[in-house]
Amino acid sequence: MDPFDMSAEHPEPRRQQPYLNLSEDSFWVNIWEFIRILGNAIWKRFSLKVSESLKNLCCFFLLEMKRLPVDVDEDCLARISQTRDWKTAAFRYIDCHPSSPSLLMALVTREDTVLLYDESFKKRSCLRDLEQKHITCVAFRPWSQELAVGCSAGIFLWKSNWRSQVHRQIRHMQGTHHMRMLEDEGHTCVTSVQWNEDGTILASAALGSTHIILWEPDYQQKMRLILDPGNQSSFSLLRFSADFKEILCASLNGGASICELDRCTWRVRDKVQIESRIQTAVWTTCSSHLLFVKEGSTRLYSRTRNQEALLLKRPKPSWRIEMVANLQDASCSGEWRHCGKPLAIAMDPLGIYLAVIFKHQSFVLLCLLAPARDGPPRPIPIKFIACDGDDATEDEVHPTCMAWHAVVQSNIFEKIRLLVICWSTKHIQSYAVTSKSFEEAQRPQCKNYVNFG
Repeated sequence: MDPFDMSAEHPEPRRQQPYLNLSEDSFWVNIWEFIRILGNAIWKRFSLKVSESLKNLCCFFLLEMKRLPVDVDEDCLARISQTRDWKTAAFRYIDCHPSSPSLLMALVTREDTVLLYDESFKKRSCLRDLEQKHITCVAFRPWSQELAVGCSAGIFLWKSNWRSQVHRQIRHMQGTHHMRMLEDEGHTCVTSVQWNEDGTILASAALGSTHIILWEPDYQQKMRLILDPGNQSSFSLLRFSADFKEILCASLNGGASICELDRCTWRVRDKVQIESRIQTAVWTTCSSHLLFVKEGSTRLYSRTRNQEALLLKRPKPSWRIEMVANLQDASCSGEWRHCGKPLAIAMDPLGIYLAVIFKHQSFVLLCLLAPARDGPPRPIPIKFIACDGDDATEDEVHPTCMAWHAVVQSNIFEKIRLLVICWSTKHIQSYAVTSKSFEEAQRPQCKNYVNFG
């Protein structure tokens, strides 16, 4: 025997075979133990789910309590709105997609629902949310299938879940939509939203704050643009210039600030020193003139860049304000009508036509913008656009809101501009123009190509 063999003196213990008690008592004990272990596992999982639900519920109630103090002044929203009879209008706002080759528009109803329609006036989607109340403005994101909605709670950003080619997504935006909210403390009762040229920045103004917010949704970042630290007034209207280098910020208490993009930084470069609030405004396509109407006035004004200052080396921005026209009365083809106070103005994408909705009239005034050598363009009335719906004979029919859109006619491969008008009877009408210059527009070539109903 090997003296170094330890296995002989200490044999390896034999492994015990698992004992299986098949007696009746042991069987029920095992069953009870299994039930106890299973019940404990189920209880722990149930307790974890309940605790998570209670945590989410508490966070929800805390968030709701945080939003409770939002006080919506509907009278103020109606006063600053460019929509006639904002409280009772069937359609409160309209916006057309700037990058869609065909007509794609968003309509805001009195019930705070956003309806998406295409060129055949077929409803593609219906966007609504319980917190999406008192909608004042919407804006399509350029080159994207997203829509920003400004309401009393903040900004709702809707994105289509439809997956297809990019141009098809922009054209239709059909199917389901995903929604996320852009919030900032006090930035409630949003009054205006505007996207920049490539859709990377969203500018917004609200009654609940005294500053402008520049959002970058893709990076979940935001920047507060404080225009006047000593002024406690909020802002009612935002308008990017045609070259997207300047933005108009109209104050609720009167006047406005012009911010300019300087090396990726927005700076206040000029003040529009007027006592009244700017009711409506548009930039010309050359970005040299800002046409606007003051609240309670019948006159159209222009903020014009001084051409003499451009001849100097590195000139300091120099601007002047002058009256362009008095829109109290207008004459078209020998027909004279009283117009009164303008409520909203809109310029076509080529800067040839200007459409005007008045506060107490049942028509839309279409004007030609005659270019001037040393000053702003002058409006020349050419047509009173009346409602062409079946109930157009009613005395109370009037336009509520409007928007321009450039579309491409597939049959003639020609780019035309549509003026889409919403009427108080829920009728939607489009007026098409094809003129590419002021000289061509002076000839009678305006025609209604498409009518929605």
